[in-house]
Amino acid sequence: MFDHGWLIGLVALIATLAVAGSILALSAWRMARNEEKTTREPKIEVLAGIGGGLVTGIAVGLSALFLEQSIENAQLYATWKSNVEVADSIPGFDPDGRDIEGINFSGKELRDADFKDNEKLKGAQFRDTDLTGADFRNANLTGANLIGANLQEADLTGATLDGAMLQSANLAGAIINHPGTSFNGAMVNAYTCWPEDVDVRKVEGVVAVKAYSSYRDGKTVTVAEEGDDGFIGGERYEGGENPKQCTMWKEGKRIR
Repeated sequence: MFDHGWLIGLVALIATLAVAGSILALSAWRMARNEEKTTREPKIEVLAGIGGGLVTGIAVGLSALFLEQSIENAQLYATWKSNVEVADSIPGFDPDGRDIEGINFSGKELRDADFKDNEKLKGAQFRDTDLTGADFRNANLTGANLIGANLQEADLTGATLDGAMLQSANLAGAIINHPGTSFNGAMVNAYTCWPEDVDVRKVEGVVAVKAYSSYRDGKTVTVAEEGDDGFIGGERYEGGENPKQCTMWKEGKRIR
């Protein structure tokens, strides 16, 4: 969060210096007018010196304050980023305008996270991440790694998932039928679980793949053949406690 306290203090300081400088300059100018012609020049030099000194002082003060605030903000951001990277669970995660580009979210629990309107998610790492109920409205997830991610009931209204890796991802209950939501070139397999009401036209541009490599103790299934459920590009969630088609998931929980 941005700290406005220093800004208020800075404005107060500038106002004080400006008032003091104006009073001194006006006094010097009046004194110069009342002196004889032969003695005006020194007074003008005094006036110029006062004005120049004030300007220089304000400039130096501003530079020092801005530099100090920049260093403080950089330190706060570094601490925040480090905490995010090491945390296993951050329910309701909200970047709040901070730069999240390059942060690896793989394997974390980020239920109800707020990534709305985020343009920094191109190629983001969300492998095996719990994103239940996350808000991805109008987010740019182009090329994102969502292998094995739980996107149950996530809001993908207007989201761009072109080229995203969705093998074994759970989208049961997710909002994806919005005209602006795009899956062009997204990679899926037989364990990709789509919402029960999915518009089949939404998945016409996906690329079905049969195999991909695991990266962590075999947690993510490594080989998957397209099933006989009549739905090319994954499985369709059909409801119930033990989904008939989405065999990777049960009630939003990863079962294998």
